[in-house]
Amino acid sequence: MTSLNGDTHWNRVWLELTSDLAGKDEQTQVLRTRNKRPIDDETWAHTLRTVASQMELGPDDRLLDLCCGNGLFTLGFAPLVDTIDAVDISPQLIAALRARNLANVTAHVSNLCEWQAPEAAFSKVLWYAGIQYFPEAEIVVLLRRIRQWMRPGGMLFIGDIPDRDKLWDYFNTPERQAAYFDGIARGQRIIGSWLDRRWLEQLCRAAGFVAACAVPQDPRLIYADFRFDLSART
Repeated sequence: MTSLNGDTHWNRVWLELTSDLAGKDEQTQVLRTRNKRPIDDETWAHTLRTVASQMELGPDDRLLDLCCGNGLFTLGFAPLVDTIDAVDISPQLIAALRARNLANVTAHVSNLCEWQAPEAAFSKVLWYAGIQYFPEAEIVVLLRRIRQWMRPGGMLFIGDIPDRDKLWDYFNTPERQAAYFDGIARGQRIIGSWLDRRWLEQLCRAAGFVAACAVPQDPRLIYADFRFDLSART
């Protein structure tokens, strides 16, 4: 299987951002903010309910939470499922998750491109607000790996995907557009990879998922104006 190193720029960004969590609220720790303000508790609770419903989580599920950060999804979903394996590159964020002492959660510090799991180990996989930190070549290989890790009849949910069709809705001023192109020139794309819905649907099918469907986000979610979600079934 292809060996990957991960996007070294984004690896550095996240390791630097999370090297010291002191004084940061849980949402700011994982950059779940809008105009530098963290998501409020009510909106976050709605986010958890929405994603849990979309994933059809149940007590028999073995869930894999990729790019889990400090485990805010893991914390919300642990009472709903059998077990969760949670993976993130940041030792500090994983330490924050481990400090919660959730009995049915195993937390792993790892670059996702290097992490391995047994075949058919998971019924559900969550990859939320993480796919954009990988270039397209690595997304292709990772989705093939994720498919191997999943049981028949399972679901992959990829959330908070920057929508290529809405790129210029976000970079909507000359200053923002200049910053966008400057980032590309430096190899440091703002927000990361902006993805095409149909491209991602087709990739999931090519990777072995039997169905894949991109959907608009619930309008109450923090980034719904320029991101989308996708579910794929095995």
